[in-house]
Parts: sequence; C-alpha cells; structure tokens
Amino acid sequence: MASTISPIISCIWCAVAEAARQKALAYAQERRQGKAEGWTGEGMAPIVMHPDVRRKLLTMKALTRSARAIAYSCAHAMDMARVSDGDAAQHWQDRANLLTPVAKAFSTDIGVEVASLGVQVHGGMGFIEETGAATYLRDARIAPIYEGTNGIQAIDLVTRKLPLDGGAHVHSYIGELRADVERLRNSNLPGLGNSAARLDTALDALADATRHLQGLLTAGKMTDALAGATPYLRLFGLAAGGAYLARSAVAGGEQERIALCRFHAANLLPECTALRDTVIEGGESLALADVE
Repeated sequence: MASTISPIISCIWCAVAEAARQKALAYAQERRQGKAEGWTGEGMAPIVMHPDVRRKLLTMKALTRSARAIAYSCAHAMDMARVSDGDAAQHWQDRANLLTPVAKAFSTDIGVEVASLGVQVHGGMGFIEETGAATYLRDARIAPIYEGTNGIQAIDLVTRKLPLDGGAHVHSYIGELRADVERLRNSNLPGLGNSAARLDTALDALADATRHLQGLLTAGKMTDALAGATPYLRLFGLAAGGAYLARSAVAGGEQERIALCRFHAANLLPECTALRDTVIEGGESLALADVE
C-alpha cells in the first residue's frame, strides 16, 4: 500500500527545488557580466540573457514542474482509491502504488539536480553562505537518503510495481500518457515545434524498457532486472513528466506553458532513448566490469 504521506513529502522536495530556482532567477536578473544579443542597456548585460544561463534556469523550471506533477498525480490516485469502490478502487490503488516510488525518488533526485544548478548559476557566489544557494543544495542532498535511498525505490518500482495487474497496469498508464500527447498533437497550439513527436519517442523508450524488465522478471533474471532499475526510474520520471507538461500546455493554452513543454521535449526528453539503452544493454557490462 502506498503511504498517504509520500506525495506530501515529495512536494516538500519540489518546494526546495522551486526555492532554489527562484533564488537563481533573481540573482541572474541582477548579476551583470559580458555582452548579450538583444541587450540595449548601459554596461554589461544581466546574465539571464546569456543562452547557457537561460538553459540552466529553464532546466530547473521544467524539472521542478514535471516532478511536482508526478507527485500531484500520485496524490490524486490515492484520493480516488479512498472514494472509489470495487474495480475502480483497485485501479486507483494500483496507480498510487505504481507512482509512489517514482514520486518519492524522482522528486528528490530533481531537488538535488535543481539546487546544484542553482549554485552553478550563482557561480563562485553560490558557495558564499549569505546567498543561501548552497543551503538549498545541502538541504536537498539528504532527501534521496531520507526516502529510503532512491536505489531501493527503483527496486520497488521494478520488482513490485511493474507486475501489478499481471503487468498490464503500467502499460495502461503509458497509454494514458500517449493520449495526452495525442491531445497535444491535435491542439493546434502555436509554437510547439515537434514536441509531440519527441514525446512519442520518449514514451516508446519507456514502453520498450518496461517490456524488457518485465521479461527479465518473468524469466527469473532478477540481477539483470535490478541492474536497470535506477536508470529506468529516471526514464519513467522524464517521460511521464514530459507528458504532464503537455497536458498542462493543452489545458492552459498559455504561451509560457507551451514554451516550457517544448523546452522539456527538446532539451530533456532526448535522454530517454539513452536511458532505455542503458536499461536494456547496461546490465551485462555492469556484471563484467571490476569495481576495484
């Protein structure tokens, strides 16, 4: 059974990530360094105008929002399980169980990643205690350990949650995410680029990796399945988070949501195919390599 406090805790670490993002953004808007295209003011440009800084800030924003969406989806499933009966209650309980390890581990990993990017945006000032940037990173770093260690969450996801409903539930969930992508494709929203196609590719990678791991479990190859557990959880989080950002873009229709969905699809989702390859092909190299 999924703990009702899990999504609440996950949102706490998303809040740490959001605080780190806001602090980094405020600093980037004030700090001036170098020249930047489009800057017409006097002196040097705010660093927020430099492409690499913008990439970092948008990565922080996209990861934070996608992790928060996964936590919200997990909480929604728990609520629905409590108010439903019969088969519907079982469906929502399975959904809550499936998403709990992802909500717990992905949000804590993202908290660390986003806070670390926040320190990088601050540069050397990030290590000065007065800025507070390093405090967020220290606060976030314990979270992947607090949550039972994220490696254990990944093992739970693969060994206990992928087999739910005979292995069918996770594929039903992926199908729901594909429906979000199809709605995005048919929305005719301006400025989406090829976001729908990139999301399709990411969900294909998630489905491929899922089938591979389920096949290993069925064959009793537990060690091989465990070797792919951690990259699989990140693949799951990135793909699901991208689909939720697509859902947000369609529901809201604001340019800010559309642009963030496109950024996530173009800059973060390409990692999904590499993660799929790691899940499927990385186990053998892990077994053969000498750690000494």
